Amino acid sequence: MQIKHKLILWFSSLVASILLLFSIYVYSTYASFRQRSIEDRLERKARVTEQLLTLRGSVAGSVITSMPEQVEFVYSPADSLIYASQATNDFVADSAFRQQVRRERLVRFQYESSDHMYPKDGVALTYAGVSPSPDGREYVAIATAYDQDGYQRQKNLRDLFVVGNVVAISLVSLLGYFFSRQALKPLNKLIDQINTPAASTLPFRLRPDNVHDEVGVLAQAFNDLLTRQERLVENQRSFIAQASHELRTPLTTIKGWLETSLLYDTDAENLKRGMTQAVTELDKLTALANGLLQLARIDGVDAQLDRQPLELVEIVLDAADTLGQQRAGQSLSVQLSDGVLEQPTPVMVLGNAHLLRTALLNLLDNAVKYSNGQPVTMCLEMDTEERARIRIEDQGIGLTPGEEEQVLLPLVRGSNVQSIGGFGIGLTLAHRIISLHQGRLQLRPRPEVGTITEVTLPLQNA
Repeated sequence: MQIKHKLILWFSSLVASILLLFSIYVYSTYASFRQRSIEDRLERKARVTEQLLTLRGSVAGSVITSMPEQVEFVYSPADSLIYASQATNDFVADSAFRQQVRRERLVRFQYESSDHMYPKDGVALTYAGVSPSPDGREYVAIATAYDQDGYQRQKNLRDLFVVGNVVAISLVSLLGYFFSRQALKPLNKLIDQINTPAASTLPFRLRPDNVHDEVGVLAQAFNDLLTRQERLVENQRSFIAQASHELRTPLTTIKGWLETSLLYDTDAENLKRGMTQAVTELDKLTALANGLLQLARIDGVDAQLDRQPLELVEIVLDAADTLGQQRAGQSLSVQLSDGVLEQPTPVMVLGNAHLLRTALLNLLDNAVKYSNGQPVTMCLEMDTEERARIRIEDQGIGLTPGEEEQVLLPLVRGSNVQSIGGFGIGLTLAHRIISLHQGRLQLRPRPEVGTITEVTLPLQNA
């Protein structure tokens, strides 16, 4: 079902419910008013019969008839019928009914009549009369009538509500259809723009009529998504080009050395030198393949990542110790700020220990590689009460300003590191691992002085 049809259905149902409830309320109120009105009139008619009694308890005169099928009965204290305005009537007041009236003193009732669609109304009451009975028993007066005018007006009101509600709901449905089309018109325009041939071109963007309404916000969000997709496609193309180049270079070198050895090397020493160069290039190719595989595994990790509470100090020290084993003789200073040391409980993060160590080790290895043996400092400090920050400072060649975001892409390296070996995978891997832990990686370049790398991670207690 389309949205406009849902809007029409919901709007029409809401209005129909309101009209129905209002109609039921008015109709029931009028029905109650009609019932009270006829009962009050019948009660007055029944009490008028007391004026017909003489001092000896006989009846003199009759009640003036003013309602359709109006009938009055009067029973004496001895329970004998002493007055009836008509000889025949469709209501029979039996002895049990008269006893009920004497107990309750006033009874309002309805009864079915075969000649009428609606029930007839009646009132029965007691009074002492002109000369009260010595035993305290009272006269019983009964008045019945058919409220023909009241029922007719009630029926007219019901028919009016039925016809009026049908017309009103039909009108509301038509207006709802018109207004739903108008309300969804901006959305339909966006759909038409998407279905045009121009939508297949890369610079395509939606153009809403009003950028500030909900449709405009949706169009802007869609345009932002297109921008991200274009950036992703461009990065993918760049990645494929870079990967092809990085893979082709060692393969070409290996082929060259092997062909040279086969064609020109005749002694064992030259053959060994050629094979050694080929193995070196194979090691580079293996390292590149391992890096790409590791990056692919990280890209495949989702919210089902095994996360455990981890002591951040332990992760930092473990990464520093691993770097010391891999690069013996490298000067690395590890510092813990006063804010960390003064914490009443260990600084804990929720994550995967192996991945976090891998990310920190890659960042440390980068800092050492581009520092040419200069000291490297790693400091763990509190960023806020909810976040901790790991700051790595090196004294190397520094990152060129403006390349902070670019070098985080796979197989992309800084413009000033051509003479230093590497594939441009370590930073990308660290960035994705930290993002997977809801953290943030920032590079702060200091040309010719070094680079500051900051990792911010949310704490578990936050």
